[in-house]
Amino acid sequence: MRLSLTARLTITFVVITVACFSVVGVLLFKAVTRRIYIHDQTNIMLDARHLRRLAEELRSPDDVIAHKDRLIALVLGDNANGLRVIDREGRLLIDHVPLGYELPTQPAIPADQRIVPESIQSWKDHDGNEIRGVATTATLKDGESVTIAVARSLADRMALLDKYRSDVSLSLLAGLLVAVLLSYLLVRRALRPLRAMAESASAITAQRLSKRMPLQDAPTELLALATSLNEMLARLEQGFARVWQFTVDLAHDLRTPLGNLRGANEVALNRHRSIAEYETLLGSNIEECDRVSRTIENVLFLARAESPQFAMQRVVLDAAQELQRIADYFEGLSAEAGVTIQVNASANVYADRDLFRRAVSNLLSNALRYTPSGEAIRLRAANTEKGVDVSVENPGKGIEPEHLDKLFDRFYRVDRSRSDSANSTGLGLSIVKSIMELHGGAVSAQSAANLTRFTLHFPPMPPAALP
Repeated sequence: MRLSLTARLTITFVVITVACFSVVGVLLFKAVTRRIYIHDQTNIMLDARHLRRLAEELRSPDDVIAHKDRLIALVLGDNANGLRVIDREGRLLIDHVPLGYELPTQPAIPADQRIVPESIQSWKDHDGNEIRGVATTATLKDGESVTIAVARSLADRMALLDKYRSDVSLSLLAGLLVAVLLSYLLVRRALRPLRAMAESASAITAQRLSKRMPLQDAPTELLALATSLNEMLARLEQGFARVWQFTVDLAHDLRTPLGNLRGANEVALNRHRSIAEYETLLGSNIEECDRVSRTIENVLFLARAESPQFAMQRVVLDAAQELQRIADYFEGLSAEAGVTIQVNASANVYADRDLFRRAVSNLLSNALRYTPSGEAIRLRAANTEKGVDVSVENPGKGIEPEHLDKLFDRFYRVDRSRSDSANSTGLGLSIVKSIMELHGGAVSAQSAANLTRFTLHFPPMPPAALP
Protein backbone atom coordinates (compact mmCIF):
# COMPACT_ATOMS: atom_id res chain seq x y z
CA MET A 1 0.00 0.00 0.00
CA ARG A 2 1.36 3.41 -1.00
CA LEU A 3 1.38 5.79 1.98
CA SER A 4 1.20 9.55 1.72
CA LEU A 5 4.09 11.72 2.89
CA THR A 6 1.90 12.94 5.76
CA ALA A 7 1.26 9.36 6.90
CA ARG A 8 4.94 8.44 6.61
CA LEU A 9 6.12 11.43 8.62
CA THR A 10 3.38 10.87 11.20
CA ILE A 11 4.38 7.22 11.63
CA THR A 12 8.03 8.24 11.89
CA PHE A 13 7.32 10.86 14.56
CA VAL A 14 5.06 8.46 16.49
CA VAL A 15 7.67 5.68 16.40
CA ILE A 16 10.34 8.10 17.62
CA THR A 17 8.03 9.42 20.37
CA VAL A 18 7.03 5.93 21.53
CA ALA A 19 10.65 4.79 21.48
CA CYS A 20 11.72 7.80 23.56
CA PHE A 21 8.82 7.37 26.00
CA SER A 22 9.55 3.65 26.31
CA VAL A 23 13.24 4.17 26.98
CA VAL A 24 12.53 6.92 29.49
CA GLY A 25 9.82 4.80 31.18
CA VAL A 26 12.09 1.78 31.44
CA LEU A 27 14.94 3.86 32.82
CA LEU A 28 12.67 5.56 35.35
CA PHE A 29 11.16 2.21 36.39
CA LYS A 30 14.60 0.72 36.88
CA ALA A 31 15.75 3.80 38.79
CA VAL A 32 12.71 3.68 41.12
CA THR A 33 13.15 -0.07 41.64
CA ARG A 34 16.81 0.41 42.46
CA ARG A 35 16.07 3.27 44.88
CA ILE A 36 13.44 1.17 46.68
CA TYR A 37 15.81 -1.77 46.99
CA ILE A 38 18.63 0.43 48.24
CA HIS A 39 16.29 2.13 50.72
CA ASP A 40 15.02 -1.20 52.13
CA GLN A 41 18.52 -2.64 52.16
CA THR A 42 19.81 0.35 54.10
CA ASN A 43 16.95 0.16 56.62
CA ILE A 44 17.53 -3.57 57.17
CA MET A 45 21.26 -3.01 57.63
CA LEU A 46 20.74 -0.11 60.07
CA ASP A 47 18.07 -2.02 62.06
CA ALA A 48 20.41 -5.02 62.36
CA ARG A 49 23.26 -2.83 63.58
CA HIS A 50 21.04 -1.05 66.10
CA LEU A 51 19.53 -4.27 67.44
CA ARG A 52 22.98 -5.76 67.88
CA ARG A 53 24.15 -2.74 69.86
CA LEU A 54 21.05 -2.82 72.07
CA ALA A 55 21.43 -6.56 72.67
CA GLU A 56 25.03 -6.11 73.71
CA GLU A 57 23.80 -3.82 76.52
CA LEU A 58 21.55 -6.55 77.96
CA ARG A 59 22.80 -8.90 80.66
CA SER A 60 21.27 -12.25 79.68
CA PRO A 61 18.75 -14.00 77.42
CA ASP A 62 16.07 -13.47 80.03
CA ASP A 63 16.86 -9.79 79.94
CA VAL A 64 16.28 -9.92 76.14
CA ILE A 65 12.81 -11.32 76.78
CA ALA A 66 12.20 -8.63 79.36
CA HIS A 67 13.07 -5.92 76.82
CA LYS A 68 11.15 -7.60 74.05
CA ASP A 69 8.86 -4.62 73.40
CA ARG A 70 11.81 -2.26 73.22
CA LEU A 71 13.54 -4.37 70.59
CA ILE A 72 10.37 -4.96 68.57
CA ALA A 73 9.71 -1.23 68.54
CA LEU A 74 12.57 -0.85 66.11
CA VAL A 75 10.64 -2.78 63.48
CA LEU A 76 7.10 -1.85 64.40
CA GLY A 77 4.94 0.33 62.13
CA ASP A 78 5.35 -1.86 59.07
CA ASN A 79 3.84 -5.36 58.92
CA ALA A 80 6.32 -6.25 56.19
CA ASN A 81 9.16 -6.14 58.76
CA GLY A 82 10.09 -9.18 60.81
CA LEU A 83 12.34 -9.84 63.86
CA ARG A 84 13.44 -13.06 65.45
CA VAL A 85 15.98 -13.56 68.30
CA ILE A 86 17.28 -17.03 69.25
CA ASP A 87 19.75 -17.94 72.01
CA ARG A 88 22.62 -20.39 71.74
CA GLU A 89 20.43 -23.39 72.67
CA GLY A 90 17.91 -22.50 69.99
CA ARG A 91 15.34 -21.09 72.38
CA LEU A 92 13.09 -18.53 70.66
CA LEU A 93 13.38 -15.34 72.64
CA ILE A 94 11.53 -12.95 70.25
CA ASP A 95 9.34 -13.92 67.30
CA HIS A 96 7.73 -10.97 65.55
CA VAL A 97 6.88 -11.86 61.92
CA PRO A 98 3.38 -10.51 61.13
CA LEU A 99 3.38 -11.92 57.60
CA GLY A 100 4.67 -15.32 58.70
CA TYR A 101 7.51 -15.69 56.22
CA GLU A 102 10.72 -17.56 56.85
CA LEU A 103 13.75 -15.65 58.14
CA PRO A 104 17.34 -16.09 57.02
CA THR A 105 18.74 -19.59 57.38
CA GLN A 106 22.26 -18.75 56.27
CA PRO A 107 25.06 -18.48 58.84
CA ALA A 108 24.82 -15.34 60.95
CA ILE A 109 27.39 -12.59 60.74
CA PRO A 110 29.77 -12.75 63.74
CA ALA A 111 29.28 -10.11 66.42
CA ASP A 112 32.70 -8.65 65.77
CA GLN A 113 32.11 -8.31 62.00
CA ARG A 114 30.64 -5.17 60.48
CA ILE A 115 27.28 -5.47 58.71
CA VAL A 116 27.61 -4.13 55.15
CA PRO A 117 25.18 -4.00 52.15
CA GLU A 118 26.71 -7.17 50.77
CA SER A 119 25.61 -8.96 53.94
CA ILE A 120 21.93 -8.66 52.99
CA GLN A 121 20.40 -11.95 51.82
CA SER A 122 17.50 -12.44 49.42
CA TRP A 123 15.04 -15.35 49.12
CA LYS A 124 11.43 -16.15 48.20
CA ASP A 125 8.48 -17.01 50.44
CA HIS A 126 5.87 -19.67 49.63
CA ASP A 127 3.90 -17.11 47.56
CA GLY A 128 6.91 -16.22 45.46
CA ASN A 129 7.42 -12.81 47.05
CA GLU A 130 10.97 -11.65 47.54
CA ILE A 131 12.28 -11.39 51.10
CA ARG A 132 15.41 -9.49 52.03
CA GLY A 133 17.12 -9.76 55.39
CA VAL A 134 20.24 -10.44 57.44
CA ALA A 135 21.18 -12.51 60.49
CA THR A 136 23.89 -11.51 62.98
CA THR A 137 25.08 -12.65 66.42
CA ALA A 138 25.31 -10.43 69.46
CA THR A 139 27.25 -11.09 72.71
CA LEU A 140 25.36 -10.29 75.92
CA LYS A 141 27.09 -8.98 79.01
CA ASP A 142 27.03 -12.40 80.68
CA GLY A 143 28.97 -13.83 77.75
CA GLU A 144 26.00 -15.57 76.19
CA SER A 145 25.38 -14.99 72.49
CA VAL A 146 22.09 -14.63 70.63
CA THR A 147 21.23 -14.64 66.94
CA ILE A 148 19.24 -11.68 65.66
CA ALA A 149 17.45 -12.03 62.30
CA VAL A 150 15.92 -8.94 60.64
CA ALA A 151 13.98 -9.18 57.38
CA ARG A 152 11.46 -7.40 55.24
CA SER A 153 8.98 -8.68 52.68
CA LEU A 154 9.02 -6.84 49.36
CA ALA A 155 5.46 -7.88 48.44
CA ASP A 156 4.14 -4.35 48.98
CA ARG A 157 7.07 -2.92 47.04
CA MET A 158 6.39 -5.28 44.14
CA ALA A 159 2.72 -4.28 44.20
CA LEU A 160 3.77 -0.64 44.12
CA LEU A 161 6.12 -1.28 41.21
CA ASP A 162 3.41 -3.21 39.37
CA LYS A 163 1.08 -0.26 39.85
CA TYR A 164 3.81 2.09 38.63
CA ARG A 165 4.39 -0.16 35.61
CA SER A 166 0.68 -0.08 34.80
CA ASP A 167 0.62 3.70 35.14
CA VAL A 168 3.62 4.01 32.83
CA SER A 169 1.96 1.71 30.29
CA LEU A 170 -1.27 3.71 30.38
CA SER A 171 0.69 6.94 30.10
CA LEU A 172 2.59 5.51 27.15
CA LEU A 173 -0.68 4.53 25.44
CA ALA A 174 -2.18 7.96 26.09
CA GLY A 175 1.02 9.61 24.86
CA LEU A 176 0.88 7.42 21.74
CA LEU A 177 -2.65 8.59 20.93
CA VAL A 178 -1.74 12.23 21.57
CA ALA A 179 1.44 11.86 19.51
CA VAL A 180 -0.50 10.37 16.58
CA LEU A 181 -3.04 13.19 16.61
CA LEU A 182 -0.57 16.05 17.12
CA SER A 183 1.96 14.60 14.66
CA TYR A 184 -0.70 14.26 11.98
CA LEU A 185 -1.99 17.79 12.50
CA LEU A 186 1.48 19.35 12.66
CA VAL A 187 2.80 17.41 9.67
CA ARG A 188 -0.30 18.24 7.65
CA ARG A 189 0.13 21.91 8.53
CA ALA A 190 3.86 21.82 7.74
CA LEU A 191 3.18 20.23 4.34
CA ARG A 192 0.61 22.85 3.36
CA PRO A 193 3.15 24.70 1.13
CA LEU A 194 3.92 21.39 -0.62
CA ARG A 195 0.22 20.83 -1.29
CA ALA A 196 -0.02 24.38 -2.62
CA MET A 197 2.87 23.61 -4.96
CA ALA A 198 1.12 20.42 -6.11
CA GLU A 199 -2.08 22.36 -6.79
CA SER A 200 -0.15 24.98 -8.73
CA ALA A 201 1.66 22.28 -10.71
CA SER A 202 -1.62 20.55 -11.59
CA ALA A 203 -2.93 23.83 -13.00
CA ILE A 204 0.03 24.18 -15.39
CA THR A 205 -0.76 23.15 -18.95
CA ALA A 206 0.67 23.86 -22.37
CA GLN A 207 -1.72 26.81 -22.56
CA ARG A 208 -0.91 28.07 -19.03
CA LEU A 209 2.88 27.92 -18.81
CA SER A 210 2.97 31.40 -17.28
CA LYS A 211 1.75 30.06 -13.92
CA ARG A 212 4.45 29.71 -11.25
CA MET A 213 4.95 27.95 -7.93
CA PRO A 214 4.11 30.09 -4.86
CA LEU A 215 7.21 31.28 -3.01
CA GLN A 216 5.84 33.55 -0.30
CA ASP A 217 4.92 30.79 2.20
CA ALA A 218 7.45 28.17 1.12
CA PRO A 219 9.76 26.96 3.92
CA THR A 220 13.50 27.11 3.47
CA GLU A 221 13.71 23.42 2.51
CA LEU A 222 11.18 23.88 -0.32
CA LEU A 223 12.21 27.36 -1.43
CA ALA A 224 15.12 26.07 -3.52
CA LEU A 225 12.86 23.42 -5.11
CA ALA A 226 10.12 25.94 -5.89
CA THR A 227 12.65 28.39 -7.32
CA SER A 228 14.19 25.67 -9.52
CA LEU A 229 10.74 24.61 -10.74
CA ASN A 230 9.86 28.21 -11.56
CA GLU A 231 13.10 28.60 -13.49
CA MET A 232 12.36 25.34 -15.33
CA LEU A 233 8.85 26.58 -16.16
CA ALA A 234 10.31 29.84 -17.45
CA ARG A 235 12.64 27.86 -19.72
CA LEU A 236 9.76 25.67 -20.87
CA GLU A 237 7.61 28.71 -21.57
CA GLN A 238 10.43 30.29 -23.53
CA GLY A 239 11.02 27.01 -25.38
CA PHE A 240 7.33 26.62 -26.23
CA ALA A 241 7.26 30.20 -27.46
CA ARG A 242 10.30 29.56 -29.65
CA VAL A 243 8.79 26.35 -31.00
CA TRP A 244 5.51 28.12 -31.74
CA GLN A 245 7.28 31.02 -33.45
CA PHE A 246 9.55 28.59 -35.29
CA THR A 247 6.53 26.63 -36.53
CA VAL A 248 4.78 29.79 -37.68
CA ASP A 249 7.87 31.08 -39.47
CA LEU A 250 8.61 27.68 -41.02
CA ALA A 251 5.03 27.39 -42.28
CA HIS A 252 5.27 30.90 -43.71
CA ASP A 253 8.58 30.24 -45.43
CA LEU A 254 7.39 26.93 -46.89
CA ARG A 255 4.05 28.35 -47.96
CA THR A 256 5.67 30.94 -50.23
CA PRO A 257 7.60 28.55 -52.52
CA LEU A 258 4.74 26.06 -52.53
CA GLY A 259 2.35 28.84 -53.47
CA ASN A 260 4.70 29.95 -56.22
CA LEU A 261 4.89 26.39 -57.55
CA ARG A 262 1.13 25.96 -57.55
CA GLY A 263 0.46 29.38 -59.04
CA ALA A 264 3.00 28.99 -61.82
CA ASN A 265 1.68 25.54 -62.70
CA GLU A 266 -1.94 26.71 -62.70
CA VAL A 267 -1.06 29.60 -65.04
CA ALA A 268 0.82 27.26 -67.33
CA LEU A 269 -2.14 24.90 -67.54
CA ASN A 270 -4.61 27.65 -68.52
CA ARG A 271 -3.54 27.46 -72.17
CA HIS A 272 -1.09 25.72 -74.43
CA ARG A 273 2.52 26.92 -74.00
CA SER A 274 5.61 26.72 -76.11
CA ILE A 275 8.47 24.42 -75.27
CA ALA A 276 10.59 27.42 -74.20
CA GLU A 277 7.86 28.60 -71.81
CA TYR A 278 7.56 25.12 -70.29
CA GLU A 279 11.34 24.97 -69.90
CA THR A 280 11.28 28.33 -68.12
CA LEU A 281 8.48 27.09 -65.88
CA LEU A 282 10.40 23.91 -65.03
CA GLY A 283 13.51 25.96 -64.25
CA SER A 284 11.48 28.19 -61.93
CA ASN A 285 9.95 25.13 -60.25
CA ILE A 286 13.39 23.66 -59.68
CA GLU A 287 14.52 26.91 -58.01
CA GLU A 288 11.52 26.80 -55.68
CA CYS A 289 12.21 23.12 -54.90
CA ASP A 290 15.83 24.01 -54.13
CA ARG A 291 14.62 26.69 -51.75
CA VAL A 292 12.33 24.19 -49.95
CA SER A 293 15.18 21.67 -49.82
CA ARG A 294 17.57 24.24 -48.30
CA THR A 295 15.00 25.16 -45.68
CA ILE A 296 14.42 21.51 -44.76
CA GLU A 297 18.16 20.81 -44.69
CA ASN A 298 18.81 23.76 -42.41
CA VAL A 299 15.99 22.80 -40.08
CA LEU A 300 17.32 19.24 -39.87
CA PHE A 301 20.82 20.55 -39.16
CA LEU A 302 19.53 22.71 -36.30
CA ALA A 303 17.62 19.74 -34.89
CA ARG A 304 20.73 17.53 -35.05
CA ALA A 305 22.91 20.26 -33.54
CA GLU A 306 20.64 20.44 -30.48
CA SER A 307 20.87 16.69 -29.92
CA PRO A 308 23.28 15.50 -27.17
CA GLN A 309 24.48 12.77 -29.56
CA PHE A 310 25.78 15.29 -32.11
CA ALA A 311 29.41 14.35 -32.77
CA MET A 312 32.21 16.69 -33.76
CA GLN A 313 35.75 15.98 -34.90
CA ARG A 314 37.86 18.91 -33.78
CA VAL A 315 41.28 19.44 -35.25
CA VAL A 316 43.77 22.28 -35.31
CA LEU A 317 43.01 24.43 -38.38
CA ASP A 318 45.19 27.05 -40.01
CA ALA A 319 42.72 29.94 -40.11
CA ALA A 320 44.51 31.64 -43.01
CA GLN A 321 44.32 28.55 -45.23
CA GLU A 322 40.70 27.81 -44.33
CA LEU A 323 39.53 31.39 -44.90
CA GLN A 324 41.39 31.57 -48.22
CA ARG A 325 39.81 28.31 -49.33
CA ILE A 326 36.35 29.70 -48.48
CA ALA A 327 37.15 32.93 -50.33
CA ASP A 328 38.22 30.97 -53.40
CA TYR A 329 34.97 29.00 -53.30
CA PHE A 330 32.95 32.24 -53.35
CA GLU A 331 35.14 33.81 -56.04
CA GLY A 332 32.55 33.33 -58.80
CA LEU A 333 29.68 34.78 -56.76
CA SER A 334 31.77 37.70 -55.57
CA ALA A 335 32.94 38.51 -59.10
CA GLU A 336 29.36 38.42 -60.32
CA ALA A 337 28.40 40.86 -57.54
CA GLY A 338 31.43 43.10 -58.25
CA VAL A 339 32.81 42.49 -54.74
CA THR A 340 36.31 41.41 -53.73
CA ILE A 341 37.17 39.20 -50.77
CA GLN A 342 40.31 39.95 -48.73
CA VAL A 343 41.83 37.55 -46.22
CA ASN A 344 44.01 38.68 -43.32
CA ALA A 345 44.57 35.88 -40.77
CA SER A 346 47.39 34.64 -38.52
CA ALA A 347 45.96 32.16 -36.00
CA ASN A 348 45.16 28.51 -35.46
CA VAL A 349 41.61 27.46 -34.59
CA TYR A 350 40.61 24.29 -32.74
CA ALA A 351 37.34 23.37 -34.44
CA ASP A 352 35.44 20.90 -36.59
CA ARG A 353 36.56 21.61 -40.16
CA ASP A 354 33.15 21.19 -41.85
CA LEU A 355 31.31 23.20 -39.20
CA PHE A 356 33.93 25.96 -39.31
CA ARG A 357 33.57 26.25 -43.07
CA ARG A 358 29.79 26.26 -42.85
CA ALA A 359 29.71 29.01 -40.22
CA VAL A 360 32.10 31.29 -42.13
CA SER A 361 30.36 30.51 -45.43
CA ASN A 362 26.98 31.51 -43.99
CA LEU A 363 28.42 34.81 -42.79
CA LEU A 364 30.19 35.42 -46.08
CA SER A 365 27.05 34.60 -48.08
CA ASN A 366 25.11 37.03 -45.94
CA ALA A 367 27.78 39.71 -46.43
CA LEU A 368 27.77 39.27 -50.23
CA ARG A 369 24.03 39.85 -50.23
CA TYR A 370 24.33 43.32 -48.71
CA THR A 371 27.73 44.60 -49.91
CA PRO A 372 27.56 47.29 -52.63
CA SER A 373 29.33 46.61 -55.93
CA GLY A 374 32.92 47.79 -56.01
CA GLU A 375 33.49 47.24 -52.27
CA ALA A 376 35.51 44.57 -50.44
CA ILE A 377 34.65 41.99 -47.79
CA ARG A 378 37.37 41.27 -45.25
CA LEU A 379 37.91 37.91 -43.56
CA ARG A 380 40.11 38.16 -40.45
CA ALA A 381 41.40 35.80 -37.75
CA ALA A 382 43.52 36.77 -34.75
CA ASN A 383 44.46 35.47 -31.32
CA THR A 384 42.93 37.18 -28.28
CA GLU A 385 43.24 36.78 -24.52
CA LYS A 386 40.10 34.61 -24.52
CA GLY A 387 40.83 32.49 -27.58
CA VAL A 388 40.59 33.19 -31.31
CA ASP A 389 38.30 35.67 -33.08
CA VAL A 390 37.28 35.06 -36.70
CA SER A 391 35.39 37.96 -38.28
CA VAL A 392 33.57 38.74 -41.51
CA GLU A 393 33.40 42.48 -42.20
CA ASN A 394 31.54 44.18 -45.03
CA PRO A 395 30.65 47.77 -45.91
CA GLY A 396 27.08 48.79 -46.66
CA LYS A 397 23.99 49.99 -44.93
CA GLY A 398 24.23 49.35 -41.19
CA ILE A 399 21.83 47.41 -38.98
CA GLU A 400 19.78 49.22 -36.37
CA PRO A 401 20.88 48.45 -32.77
CA GLU A 402 17.47 47.03 -31.78
CA HIS A 403 17.91 44.26 -34.37
CA LEU A 404 21.40 43.11 -33.42
CA ASP A 405 20.32 40.83 -30.53
CA LYS A 406 17.65 39.17 -32.70
CA LEU A 407 19.72 38.51 -35.80
CA PHE A 408 20.50 34.96 -34.70
CA ASP A 409 16.88 33.99 -34.04
CA ARG A 410 15.41 31.52 -36.47
CA PHE A 411 13.66 33.05 -39.48
CA TYR A 412 14.35 36.55 -38.21
CA ARG A 413 14.90 39.18 -40.92
CA VAL A 414 15.66 42.83 -40.34
CA ASP A 415 13.83 43.89 -43.46
CA ARG A 416 11.88 41.30 -45.39
CA SER A 417 11.76 43.60 -48.40
CA ARG A 418 15.57 43.42 -48.74
CA SER A 419 16.14 39.92 -47.40
CA ASP A 420 16.27 38.20 -50.79
CA SER A 421 13.89 35.53 -49.53
CA ALA A 422 14.22 33.55 -52.71
CA ASN A 423 17.82 32.71 -51.83
CA SER A 424 17.67 33.00 -48.02
CA THR A 425 15.88 30.66 -45.64
CA GLY A 426 16.25 32.93 -42.61
CA LEU A 427 18.21 30.19 -40.81
CA GLY A 428 21.79 30.98 -41.80
CA LEU A 429 22.68 33.05 -38.74
CA SER A 430 20.80 30.63 -36.45
CA ILE A 431 23.01 27.84 -37.80
CA VAL A 432 26.10 29.95 -37.12
CA LYS A 433 24.97 30.45 -33.51
CA SER A 434 24.34 26.71 -33.06
CA ILE A 435 27.78 25.87 -34.49
CA MET A 436 29.48 28.26 -32.09
CA GLU A 437 27.54 26.88 -29.12
CA LEU A 438 28.69 23.38 -30.09
CA HIS A 439 32.28 24.65 -29.92
CA GLY A 440 31.69 26.33 -26.56
CA GLY A 441 32.10 29.75 -28.16
CA ALA A 442 29.80 32.56 -29.25
CA VAL A 443 28.95 34.81 -32.18
CA SER A 444 28.37 38.55 -32.03
CA ALA A 445 27.44 41.33 -34.42
CA GLN A 446 28.46 45.01 -34.51
CA SER A 447 27.16 47.53 -36.99
CA ALA A 448 27.89 51.20 -37.65
CA ALA A 449 26.54 53.60 -40.25
CA ASN A 450 28.27 51.93 -43.18
CA LEU A 451 30.08 48.89 -41.75
CA THR A 452 28.86 45.57 -40.33
CA ARG A 453 31.05 42.98 -38.63
CA PHE A 454 30.15 39.44 -37.48
CA THR A 455 32.69 37.81 -35.14
CA LEU A 456 33.08 34.15 -34.21
CA HIS A 457 34.64 33.80 -30.74
CA PHE A 458 36.39 30.42 -30.40
CA PRO A 459 37.62 29.29 -26.96
CA PRO A 460 41.34 28.74 -26.32
CA MET A 461 42.95 25.60 -27.66
CA PRO A 462 43.21 22.85 -24.97
CA PRO A 463 46.77 21.84 -23.93
CA ALA A 464 46.32 18.38 -25.44
CA ALA A 465 45.73 19.91 -28.89
CA LEU A 466 48.77 22.21 -28.82
CA PRO A 467 51.43 21.30 -31.39
